[in-house]
Amino acid sequence: MFSNKFKVCVSLATDSVDKLPGLISSALQKRADFVEIRFDHTIYREIDHALEVTRRIKNTAIFTLRSKEEGGSFDGSNRERISLLEKMAMTRPMLLDIEISTLKKDKRIRKFLSENKIPILVSSHDFRKTSGLSTLLKKFEDMRKYSNYVKMVTTARSFEDNFKLLSLYDNNDSTKLIAFAMGEHGILSRLICNLYRDSPFTYASLDKPLAPGQLDIVLMKKIYDRIVNNLKSK
Repeated sequence: MFSNKFKVCVSLATDSVDKLPGLISSALQKRADFVEIRFDHTIYREIDHALEVTRRIKNTAIFTLRSKEEGGSFDGSNRERISLLEKMAMTRPMLLDIEISTLKKDKRIRKFLSENKIPILVSSHDFRKTSGLSTLLKKFEDMRKYSNYVKMVTTARSFEDNFKLLSLYDNNDSTKLIAFAMGEHGILSRLICNLYRDSPFTYASLDKPLAPGQLDIVLMKKIYDRIVNNLKSK
């Protein structure tokens, strides 16, 4: 009843496509349910090779090409980034992560994704703070106009910021929402968000964190196993 409830997506980043198969295998061995392939970590320079390598796991993968402005590593032009996103999209991964800011300012990508019926994860990241709940709710309502999958990430400056993010679930009906805060103060929300009915998964690292406060997959699975065992014993 509880064994498959807590899904975890492992973020994978590397400077070499040749290292990618080993990282994917390691993530799966450590019980990752999904993997996020961070194409912005230079492997976009070998995009065709990278897409071929990831083809076998695309049905359980999120493809991401994050710009530096959005906290990623891609440093090319916006036109190049949009072209790469379109190529990644046509591989048809489980989800293509695309920022709300990109969707809002680029009509071409909106049209392309809609016409080709590409499943997308609309994301936003605030690397400075966690806004008030009313502001977060307004942004959430805006984001879910574009997809049923929404990822909202902020930076926790206090322990209380966890509950602002988690409160979004109380105002959600059927949207697949992933909402948590980065930083040491936000670790609780990274764990607890996965306990909500409409949360499809949370994120973990393979070993070294790719974002502040990110836990590794082994530790996260141990925590969820303990929760499952406690629930089963009741």
